[in-house]
Amino acid sequence: MRDVLQTRGIQLTKSLGQNFLHDANQLQRIVKAAELTHADKVLEIGPGLGPLTELLLARAGEVLATEKDARLVEVLRERFALDRSADLQTGALVLPPERGDAASQCASFQLLHDDALEFIRRERRDWSDWKLVANLPYSVASPILVELAQSSNRPERMVVT
Repeated sequence: MRDVLQTRGIQLTKSLGQNFLHDANQLQRIVKAAELTHADKVLEIGPGLGPLTELLLARAGEVLATEKDARLVEVLRERFALDRSADLQTGALVLPPERGDAASQCASFQLLHDDALEFIRRERRDWSDWKLVANLPYSVASPILVELAQSSNRPERMVVT
């Protein structure tokens, strides 16, 4: 992670509450707690450089990740070979079906360049058949959890750090 950040000249931004989880054991514990199957839809907030995203893509049927930092969106786009032709209305970058690696097991992957809290408030969707699995940015962790937990259509499971 340090190499990627240093090579790209990316400094973590305190105002965004950025904290990158990179311990493989902790990442595995998070995924195990989520009890994912290929039928699951997962919302990941703040994927950062994508170590958790990679595990989610290998186990879930659908992953929707929201990242506020444009620099990290670019890193994720490259890492997961996302199609540059974004949906101009949503800003979604979509995983092409011809991928040959483990991440291609995921039926659908969307990466949104968006503020997660604003997205959740704006996008009044039924999250009840989704799981939130994320290493939440410190600065918005509480408001996001409150927003989702108080919703009548809250995710069936929330596994967060």
